[in-house]
Amino acid sequence: METMSLQMMRTLSTTIEAKDEYTRGHSYRVAEYAALIAEELGWDKKEIRNLKNAAHLHDIGKITIRDSVLLKPGRLDKDEFEYMKSHTVKGCDILEQIDGAWDDEYAKVSRAICRYHHERYDGKGYPDGLIGEKIPLEAQLVSVADVYDALVSERIYKDAIEKEKAYHMILMGECGVFSPKLMECFRESKEEFEALARKYEMIHEE
Repeated sequence: METMSLQMMRTLSTTIEAKDEYTRGHSYRVAEYAALIAEELGWDKKEIRNLKNAAHLHDIGKITIRDSVLLKPGRLDKDEFEYMKSHTVKGCDILEQIDGAWDDEYAKVSRAICRYHHERYDGKGYPDGLIGEKIPLEAQLVSVADVYDALVSERIYKDAIEKEKAYHMILMGECGVFSPKLMECFRESKEEFEALARKYEMIHEE
């Protein structure tokens, strides 16, 4: 049942990305990038497996967002952005509906990532404005991975940013403030991040 539930949720996540060619594969890439940081932190295989599986579901709440906002080619206005932000809470609500279909630890990690992957270390994220280590660590990892993939990937509203520039933008806090410890891991994983990004570029070209 756990395997079936996970596959169902991944399918839903993939369905969301299928609406927009620019985000296709995003959840998979985020899961792989997050795993690189987890490895640098010394997480064991089970912890990394749970992280990767849960990361696939980080944007599941976007299934509730209307296409006119989700697929808007230009910048979102204030009201649209507030509406878009609700995908974190709505996604967590979706995951809570399937409690009991998988083990408690995995369910906990999935909900934490879904709700808190847009929180920032200085408290300027959303939806709850958590500060520092009050943000679950697994959500912090996915947050870094999510931002990196968004920067180096082409989107309907922007071109892909060069990997070296994206790397420095994250380290310099241009995309929000992240944990100093995770930034050290990000530095140590720079080559691995860029190698994965090149791999995904080749897959996309094919």
